[in-house]
Amino acid sequence: MGKLLLIGLSLLLTVCNGTQGTSGQESEGQEAQQESKTQTGQQMQIKQGIQGQILWEAGNQMPSPDAPTSSGRRGVERTVYIYELTNSLQTTSKDGVFHTAIQTKLVTQVKTDGSGNFAVRLEPGRYSLFTKEEDGLFANLLDGDMNIFPVEVKEGEVTEVEFLVNYNAFY
Repeated sequence: MGKLLLIGLSLLLTVCNGTQGTSGQESEGQEAQQESKTQTGQQMQIKQGIQGQILWEAGNQMPSPDAPTSSGRRGVERTVYIYELTNSLQTTSKDGVFHTAIQTKLVTQVKTDGSGNFAVRLEPGRYSLFTKEEDGLFANLLDGDMNIFPVEVKEGEVTEVEFLVNYNAFY
């Protein structure tokens, strides 16, 4: 009787472990395939312009010996506003990162997908990127000439961008 119970339990464990492993592998394969489709699709969509990802980071980002290190960054849906190259003197800013009354021309805007990915065709030139947030248009990067989140598009090239939205993060 004990042997039959042991055999039954062994068989049950084998079936459960086999099903779980297969399901996990299928899920990972589907995720990788979906990610590959997204990346490939974006690369094929444009031959010149800007391609990138909008990432969200919030909360306490201070290193701690008690907590494992984690970037906490995740892709988010946003509208990306692309202006002609904009200097900080050409906007009114709040807290140094939220901008209103931008005096340069809006070139275009594009929505990201659920993972924050976007791609947009643009003519060669220099541009400034902003994301739409509740408090205004957000950009937290300046170059040495005080140009706001500058990105250069060159003839026949796609410029890769990672845009970190981190006004709710503490470092």
